[in-house]
Amino acid sequence: MALYFIIATCAIAAIIILLLCYMFREAGDVVLETIRLADTEDGLRVVHLSDIHIKFNKAPLDKTISMIRGAAPHIIVLTGDYIDSPKDAGIFLSWLSELIGAIENTAFYLCYGNHDYNAFSRSPTLMRTLTKDLKRLGVYVLENKSLTFTHNEKQYVVTGFADYHVARHYNIQKVVNTAPKGAHYHIGISHNPDLALGLGGPRPDLLLLGHFHGGQIWMPFHLEYICLRKEKLCKIGICKGLHHYNGRHLYISRGLGCVMFPLRLGARPEITLLLLP
Repeated sequence: MALYFIIATCAIAAIIILLLCYMFREAGDVVLETIRLADTEDGLRVVHLSDIHIKFNKAPLDKTISMIRGAAPHIIVLTGDYIDSPKDAGIFLSWLSELIGAIENTAFYLCYGNHDYNAFSRSPTLMRTLTKDLKRLGVYVLENKSLTFTHNEKQYVVTGFADYHVARHYNIQKVVNTAPKGAHYHIGISHNPDLALGLGGPRPDLLLLGHFHGGQIWMPFHLEYICLRKEKLCKIGICKGLHHYNGRHLYISRGLGCVMFPLRLGARPEITLLLLP
């Protein structure tokens, strides 16, 4: 009887170790997802990155750069959660600087996520310093404001919204109104998908979001969302990928990095290429 117990214990331990090894490997197994929202080939190509979590980002930077180069984007947007503590800021800036240097002639737009806000909750001055450093790299930091640009003689707008739950004490519609009317296409970027609940009207046409990590660790019956998340959208099945909600498209990225530990299961890290009108 004791021998059977020892064998069973060893077998269970071996399975757990193998599973952890697989989950660690998956955390670095980044994939390019392509989402086509236009029939034409001369529209806007957007690469979307989210949830970098630089401390637990196992996606190789050289592979990330290669995938983005192959996607040939016109713009790159990042939708929050880059760091988990102030000491991560320098590492993230180095990572981003190398990425920007390798992807030439491409504009970068960025907003913050809840982990970024929380990292600097006791040191707002350090967050302002991070913002200045990002701007020095040429990144457009969009927190409740809009910027326009022209591509193929068409005007596009990118509006950045502060994280819905951490910085929700603002008028969402006022932020929408910072965008000029009559633009060909309006892109909204934010971190928390529940922003979609507070948006009325037809614009933005598309929201690019993150936060859920695609669950990060798969559980049966969507328990990773039911038990570990308080957001409303994931409770109704809007938790990753492309959705149409309240008259607009939403894309929720599974993200690049990991939170708490560098493990993923059934939720490979992603870089997203969106083909827009």
